[in-house]
Amino acid sequence: MVRTGHQRDLLGQEIVDFDERVDMERLKRERLARLQKQMAKANLGGMLFFDPVNIRYATGRRFPGVFGMRFFSQYAIVPQEGTPLVFGNNNEDGSYAMEKGTFWDFFPCGRNVEEASRLWGDRLVDSMKELGIAGERLGIDRMDFYCSESLKAHEIEIADGRIPIERARSIKTEDEVSLIRQACAIADIAICAVRDAIEPGVTENELFAIMTQTNLKYGGEHMDARLLTAGGNTNPWTGSSTDRIVRPGDLVAYDTDMAGPMGYFADFSRTYLCGDGKPNKEQLEAYKIAYNFIYDSLHLFKPGMSFPEIAEKCPPLPEEYKLQRYPMIAHGDGMSDEWPTIYWPDQSWSGFGNDPDVLEENMVLSLEGLASKVGARESVKLEEEILITANGPEILSHAPFDERFF
Repeated sequence: MVRTGHQRDLLGQEIVDFDERVDMERLKRERLARLQKQMAKANLGGMLFFDPVNIRYATGRRFPGVFGMRFFSQYAIVPQEGTPLVFGNNNEDGSYAMEKGTFWDFFPCGRNVEEASRLWGDRLVDSMKELGIAGERLGIDRMDFYCSESLKAHEIEIADGRIPIERARSIKTEDEVSLIRQACAIADIAICAVRDAIEPGVTENELFAIMTQTNLKYGGEHMDARLLTAGGNTNPWTGSSTDRIVRPGDLVAYDTDMAGPMGYFADFSRTYLCGDGKPNKEQLEAYKIAYNFIYDSLHLFKPGMSFPEIAEKCPPLPEEYKLQRYPMIAHGDGMSDEWPTIYWPDQSWSGFGNDPDVLEENMVLSLEGLASKVGARESVKLEEEILITANGPEILSHAPFDERFF
């Protein structure tokens, strides 16, 4: 039996011969094709990636956890045509590959950092020749001082690589959607496991450990944040879990921010009341505001809607909730939070407002609902992850809400 569409929400963890799940070769092939198409649009002969998520998107090479995000320990060179090359301190099978010319950080190289960066530049030039892109513009996603100096010394023309990779990542392939469905299914289970563990005396850290353990148990990879707080720690939002004890009547708010199987992201939120009591007036008001914002905005998320149009048509929050509102209405999801970002009409992190782009089919976004009032004891955080389809938004997150608020 070959499953399609909604039947493939739960992919399972094992390879079987009677059920089509994710085609890994197709996944990598189609991601690379999308990226190389964007490179051609940007007039780039190749791209140089240090960001582990970008490396994985372009090559399928899994990165070694947080360590790989702190250092320039692995990089990929992606030609506009052909197969990428990956270098670094780990081979594809996970064994160490401590070779000269593959890294230059002070941690491994010490006083030799300048010479190490020169050797790295030599190797980069040789690799560009091997790929047939010597002398062409090279897009880059990030670099440090020594990287910059080495590129200058080797007269390599560089350009921005962030925009092409973000645009490539924003539209999901069939297999990416399947993996995101799986990540969301695991996150649903994790949210319910935490909900069931909420009781007087449990700590925020204990609850976060349950969420993390559930993700790992079902094949997930890591957590991008520790957004789980209770009671007064929920206001303002974005605090990390602590050893704070949860008390009867506290709200417990949490955001999954979890990378599931193959690193694909589940990012949605729920808030529950601790104990058997009923929510108070302030809690009820905040919950209603957060929930209604999401579901009164949901219909706007369809192909062809521009980001400014969505921002203008979303229902405004009550005045007393504006100062601590979530800084964005919605953001993209892939292997992490990513572009596109839709800001409030009068606010954005960049200060320049919304991009004039439009939603496209097979984008995946998180729609944010935060009700956080200055001076209130608690905040309510709700959020749904959605897939943009030809027929409008499909909700991928199915964890239940707290029925006592309805």
